[in-house]
Amino acid sequence: MEQQEARVPVLRVRALPTSTNAYGRVQAGWLMSQIDMAGSLDAERLSRGPVTTVAVNAFQFAAPILLGDVVDLYVERLRIGQKSITLKISVEAQRMDGSHVRITEVIATYVAIDRDGKSRLLEAD
Repeated sequence: MEQQEARVPVLRVRALPTSTNAYGRVQAGWLMSQIDMAGSLDAERLSRGPVTTVAVNAFQFAAPILLGDVVDLYVERLRIGQKSITLKISVEAQRMDGSHVRITEVIATYVAIDRDGKSRLLEAD
């Protein structure tokens, strides 16, 4: 029987009181920031330099993120172009009771940029 490789999150962060609203639910803006951080970390590694986010598709919450949840962000490379990288970023939460919940996934596109902020070709391996 073939073993499947374990997924490793690109970013793992706990939902703290500063990221929640008055009702103990994480605000969408906080999650969007974490999604962008996870995507840009992977895109920067791949491009060997700075990137900028140029597009993010709409995302919907399948479940709320609660205060104290550990949020795991996974990145899958969908397309690598001459200057751009398109990624699927999946978000899951581990509840305080140990259960795991799928939260959302988005498709984001990053473009490699130079020090002047102009697009550049991705570094060759």
